[in-house]
Amino acid sequence: MTSALEKNTALPKVILHEHIEGSVTPELALILAKKHNVALPDDFLYPKGAYDQEEFPNGRYQYDETDFGAFVTAYDVVADLVRDADDYYLIMKDYLSRNAAQGMIYCEMITSAYHLCCQQDAQGKVTLNAPQYHEFMDGIERAINEVKQEFGTETRLQGCGVRHLSREDMDMSVDFIAQNPRDIITGFNIAGNEKSGEFEDFIYVHELVDNIPLPKSYHAGEIRGPESIRNALKFGAKRIGHGIAAIKDEALIDELIAKQITLEVAPTSNRILVTEFEQKLDKHPLRRLYEKGVRLSINTDDAGLFGTDVEKEYRIASQVFGFSRIELLDVTLCALEAAFVSGDVKQGLIEKTYQAFTEQDWRDLEIHAAGLADGALKSRLQSRLHYK
Repeated sequence: MTSALEKNTALPKVILHEHIEGSVTPELALILAKKHNVALPDDFLYPKGAYDQEEFPNGRYQYDETDFGAFVTAYDVVADLVRDADDYYLIMKDYLSRNAAQGMIYCEMITSAYHLCCQQDAQGKVTLNAPQYHEFMDGIERAINEVKQEFGTETRLQGCGVRHLSREDMDMSVDFIAQNPRDIITGFNIAGNEKSGEFEDFIYVHELVDNIPLPKSYHAGEIRGPESIRNALKFGAKRIGHGIAAIKDEALIDELIAKQITLEVAPTSNRILVTEFEQKLDKHPLRRLYEKGVRLSINTDDAGLFGTDVEKEYRIASQVFGFSRIELLDVTLCALEAAFVSGDVKQGLIEKTYQAFTEQDWRDLEIHAAGLADGALKSRLQSRLHYK
């Protein structure tokens, strides 16, 4: 059986959820380690021949995928290798260009001012270095602009607060974002360990972000239950990072549909980090959430650490979850409709995606939509026929 992606590798794709430091591939980690004279642990990377190089063309990190702590340790080692503006330029250019070549037309990357420019004085006081921040951001934007010029891919950034830091550090991070605006930052994210603190603890953050203003995407419902998602919505999240626990709560699903909330699902990341999946995708609710009519996007999350990219995640949706080409086009459109980008750019990207529909796609869409039971998914797919 021919997969949806095998029929047309030019399928437009969108990423709404990728952490900058998490995008560093093993190949780049070696380059950065050599540059900064860092000795990586002997068992940090798999040696060539010890892994499938077709599945992991940029190398593979060697950490225990059943141990979340091991992943965090690996992430911290990689993040520490990214130390200057040229490093950020390099890793952004690498991730964006590779994925743009696979059909990515829009991307949002998550960046933390705290991780970019945190410094500590002799007394232990933590501050954020504004000149360093802008220098690093200039490197990031240089890569973004070059990829746009070469591939046409639009990229925006989300500022981020890290919830497992102290409340003071979280507040400082958001103050810093407000005081150091960059046009490329068009959204705000709360990320970090979902079990650290509650959204109610961050009232100052929620209100300041509303006043900047920036639209919100909050990590929730990945390793905690549906109530985490409800609380994210309570404090203004317009998108949910991961959100897969929604499948356990029908009333919440109805709320997501009614409010047109988009979930940023990352199948490979979820397989590795969500313990109840036991390293398999058999129990992953991607397909069930979609069939219920929930708006979804498909994402890489930490592409370098997980050995993935946008084509691989769309291929998983096709081959593992049975998404057809028109369903993947719908997923791309859902992502664009939820994108934190100006209306004119958004509309241009949406039109570009509709232009990728073939005559066969329109026929398949009409037949598929007509065969669905009445509900949110049928209504959305039928509405897409108006663009024919």
